[in-house]
Amino acid sequence: MKAEFVVACATACPLIALAFCYIYPLLVDFSQINKTHCHVYNFLPSVSATISYNPLTSFFWFMLILIHTPFRFILAKYLHDFYKTQFSHKIPEDYVPFAYKTDYLKLTSVRKQIFFAYQINKVEIIGLFILSMFTSNSNYDMHKLGFCTYLISASMFKILVLSIESRLKIEKLPNCYDVRKKLAIAFALSFISAICLFTIHNSNCVYYVYSFFGLSEIILILSNITFHYWTINLMRKIYM
Repeated sequence: MKAEFVVACATACPLIALAFCYIYPLLVDFSQINKTHCHVYNFLPSVSATISYNPLTSFFWFMLILIHTPFRFILAKYLHDFYKTQFSHKIPEDYVPFAYKTDYLKLTSVRKQIFFAYQINKVEIIGLFILSMFTSNSNYDMHKLGFCTYLISASMFKILVLSIESRLKIEKLPNCYDVRKKLAIAFALSFISAICLFTIHNSNCVYYVYSFFGLSEIILILSNITFHYWTINLMRKIYM
């Protein structure tokens, strides 16, 4: 299967789902979708609110996430294989002279990071699937579990990938370190902003706080999708 097609399906589906689930409720029922327990004016809802707006948005979101899931697993395998290829046969493992001991230990550390990054990437995909299967209206506890799993694993995955690709950059091997570092920073800032804004929203009814929380969620999702999309530049080296 061509890497371009895999990346396109893995990234386009959640983008289309996100766009539809925001645009449709805002056009059809702007006031209702932005209504919260605070009863203050807002111009943008949260992601969970748009997904669970009605059966149509819930079904549309879930179906596109369902379609994209196998492609995400394939993309995760492609990235794992790419990293393994880049760090294979650098130093013989059966005999390590003292002069190469430090390099060998670094290589062993990177290989462990590659393994854990692959596993955590799969956990992220499963977390996204769970939060999509159970909306906040139908089963809040399962939706919360999936959401937390998705956020934590996505954060851990980025840290590991940046560590791996920094090593690729040092060794002048194909990498997307600079771009992915910026995307990871955007993800982290939007994550922190979302937590702060959600806390403020629940404790104090302030105008627009809920909307900026929703905006932080959008930036978080878009930065995460783009982070995965940049895998295509690595895939071109070995699969295309």
